[in-house]
Amino acid sequence: MSHHSGDENMLIATSDSFWEPGNYRRTAKRIDDSFKLCGDLVSLIGERAEIEKGYAKQLKNWSKKWNETIEKGPEYGTTEAAWKGILVEADRLNEIHVKIKDKLCTEIIEQVKSWQKETYQKNSTLLHGMIQCKVRKEMEDSFKKVQKPWAKLLSKVNKAKENYHSACKAEKSALNQERNAANDSSLSQDQLRKLQDRVSKAKEEVQKTREKYESALHDINSYNAKYMDDMTVVFEKCQDLEALRLQFFKDILFATHRVLNISQYSELPQIYDELYHTINNADYEKDLKWWSNNHGVNMAMNWPQFEEYVEEFREITKGKS
Repeated sequence: MSHHSGDENMLIATSDSFWEPGNYRRTAKRIDDSFKLCGDLVSLIGERAEIEKGYAKQLKNWSKKWNETIEKGPEYGTTEAAWKGILVEADRLNEIHVKIKDKLCTEIIEQVKSWQKETYQKNSTLLHGMIQCKVRKEMEDSFKKVQKPWAKLLSKVNKAKENYHSACKAEKSALNQERNAANDSSLSQDQLRKLQDRVSKAKEEVQKTREKYESALHDINSYNAKYMDDMTVVFEKCQDLEALRLQFFKDILFATHRVLNISQYSELPQIYDELYHTINNADYEKDLKWWSNNHGVNMAMNWPQFEEYVEEFREITKGKS
């Protein structure tokens, strides 16, 4: 399983949680990522199409080269035909790989481009040289609108928490000073009373800030359910859009599988059946007999015979004066 996948049993609350302020941006950004993935898929399949095209061309060039070599070479007879059978296989395989290339380009790639345009580009704008999907902006704005009231409550909670903790720290400091002063005979009663008053005020501040902190927590906790419901509504819209992409990509990958699955081409078995028979028809005895008839002992021969001398006559042509 990819490291991008998660285990639901491992979900724990962290500062990286979706519910934290601004963390919805990952989900909104996924819409732009989906648009880019369409381009990546087009590039991937396009490169494979070029590989098919290149392989087909190499087969054709290889066949042409060796056909010329065999034609000019010393091989002969049914064995020569068997050699050429290998080249015929390459020519016909070349045709299949050209078909694969054509289908990848005209069927698969065009389908992805069309879906990308229909789903994203018609709702996109160009900003700073980059495509920005309007759907992404709509979802991000919706998240932001829904989160804003909760984020304000969270800000109040954090401020109240900070004030409460500061008050607790001040109270502890005041208590330490009062405790130390009780053992210091150099301090006057007035000084001790001031320290005691300071402790009393610190305790009051602790109580006051604690009440505000608890009140802020009560307010945000009362709002959490609505916040989660509203955020979920927007989130599910993003999920629905992504579900369309994921299913479409699965369909495209299956379509690519069908195109690349060379075994499904009906002419393939015939190509290799014919190649098998061509090689099987190579008959060394027939070839040896042909050689004997055309280049060996079975050739006709004009054996030397006595030939009478025949005088040669030459026509003498006089030159003109």
